[in-house]
Amino acid sequence: MIFGGGENQLTLIRAAKKLNLHTIVIDPDPDAPGRKLADRFFTIPPDNYEATRKVALEHSVDAIVTSQMENPLILMARLAEDLGYRFPGPAQILNCRNKYLMKQVMVKHRIPCARGTVLKDEESPARYETDGLSYPLVIKPLESHSSRGVFIVNSYEDFLKYKGITGSYSPKRDILLEECIPGKEYSVESLSFRGKTEIIQITEKFVTPAPYTVEIGHLQPALLSETLKNRIHELVRETTAAFKLDHCATHIEVKVTDSGPLVIEVAARLGGDFISSLLTLASTGIDMDEALIMISLGEAPDLSPKKKCFSYIKYLDLQPGLTVRKIMNWSRIFREPGLVHAGILIRQNQIIPEMTDSSKRPGFVLVRGDSREEVIARADSCLKVLKEYIVLN
Repeated sequence: MIFGGGENQLTLIRAAKKLNLHTIVIDPDPDAPGRKLADRFFTIPPDNYEATRKVALEHSVDAIVTSQMENPLILMARLAEDLGYRFPGPAQILNCRNKYLMKQVMVKHRIPCARGTVLKDEESPARYETDGLSYPLVIKPLESHSSRGVFIVNSYEDFLKYKGITGSYSPKRDILLEECIPGKEYSVESLSFRGKTEIIQITEKFVTPAPYTVEIGHLQPALLSETLKNRIHELVRETTAAFKLDHCATHIEVKVTDSGPLVIEVAARLGGDFISSLLTLASTGIDMDEALIMISLGEAPDLSPKKKCFSYIKYLDLQPGLTVRKIMNWSRIFREPGLVHAGILIRQNQIIPEMTDSSKRPGFVLVRGDSREEVIARADSCLKVLKEYIVLN
C-alpha cells in the first residue's frame, strides 16, 4: 500500500511495479496522477484511519510505504503498530514530526543542535533573551513542512511581524524559537534496516536570504572534505539511533559550523524535491524508492553505488506580482543536454507570488553531469530555456 499518489510519489509507484508488486495507492485527491499507475486506487481522507485499515485488511496488504510525504506518517505508524508492518512506531514518528519533541530527543542524547524553546501563543519572546537566546532567532511551527511559517527574525519588531503567520501553521498556535546559527546547510539521505543505517548521499542545499528559508536548489554530492563527510556520517548514525528509527528512510538536515556539524531537523521519510528519488538516482545509481520498498517487505536492499556523477535541481525565480499570460508548449526543453526532469508549477493567469515557502516556487529543472561545474552550468542554461516558455507582464 502506497500512501500518496502525487507527482513526487510516481517514482515510488513505478519502482513497485518494476518489482512486480500489486500496488494499492491511497490519496485524498481523486484525480491524483498516481491513479493511472496504480493497480487499485482509493480516495481516502488523510485522517481516516478506519477506512485505511479496512482497505489494508480487505486486500491483504503485505507492506506500507510512502516516499516524500510527511502528512501520512503518523497514521502509517499507527497502522504498522496495529497490523504488524515494518515501520517506525507512533512515538518515533511523533518525535520526528513535533519539532520541540525532536529537540528534546537530541538534547537528551547529546546530539549537537541549535538551542530552542517553545513559545506559547500569548507569550512575549523577551524573557528568552536572559535564557541565552537572543536575536537573530529562527521561528518555526511545531508541526509543519516545506518551509511553511519558518522565518529568521532580527528584532522584536520582526518577531511581531511574522509570529501570526508561523502560529497559523502550528497546533494551538505555539511556535518554536531557535538560536540562528551561521553555517552551510546540507541534508543527508539514508536508509535504516535491521538496526543499521546506511548513508546514501549528502546533498548541498541552497536557500533564499532571510527572512525566508526556502530551498531553491539541491546539489549532489556535496563539496566536503573526507574528514567532514565522515563526521556527518557518524552524526547521522548517532541521530537515527537516538530516535530509534528503523525500517525506514531518513532525511536529516545538518548545518556545518565552525565547531563542526549539528542537526537541524530529522524526518523519517525520503527527502522531498525529488532529492531521494531522481537526484540521488542520477548521482549514485541507487534507487532509494526501490530500496525502501524492499525494506518494507523485510528484504535487504541493494545499496551499492552504480555510478559516481553529479546532479542538481534548481528552482526558477520569477518576479513577484507579474501575471502569467501564457505558458507555451515547453516539452522541447527535454532535448537539453543532461536534463533529467523539469516542471512548470504555475498556471495561466496566475499572479507570481513571493517565494515565502516551497509551494510558491514557480518551476524547476533537474540535471546531471560529470562535474559540479557542469551541472551548475546546465541548470542555469535549462532554467533560461524554461523561462522563455512563460509569458509574463
